Amino acid sequence: MINQVPSKGLEVTNLVLGAALACAAFMFSGTPAAAWNAGVTGLLIAAFSYAALKSYAPWTEWSNLALGCWVVAAPFLLNFVSAELATWTHVLLGACVASIAASQLLLGRFSSGTLSPR
Repeated sequence: MINQVPSKGLEVTNLVLGAALACAAFMFSGTPAAAWNAGVTGLLIAAFSYAALKSYAPWTEWSNLALGCWVVAAPFLLNFVSAELATWTHVLLGACVASIAASQLLLGRFSSGTLSPR
């Protein structure tokens, strides 16, 4: 296990995306499911990113990867697809969070030597 974040810039980006999703919850007041989902998952994403910045561990990235995937799927599973702004916000921010978390996991594996590039 490594003790530092593979890319602090990417981790800070995920923290900002999580905070943005949490703040976006106020725009979705007409769709309670979207508002609650954005608020809760946004805060969790920001919290896991902050934890990774303080003391890196792969579980923080796995958590953000799972949360990012959930945020992408939430409009369809919680049935707020008809709210276009909420749907697009969830899909785009969730995809970014999941992509960054996956990148961090790969960068961490490359830097620790468990997965070598070809």
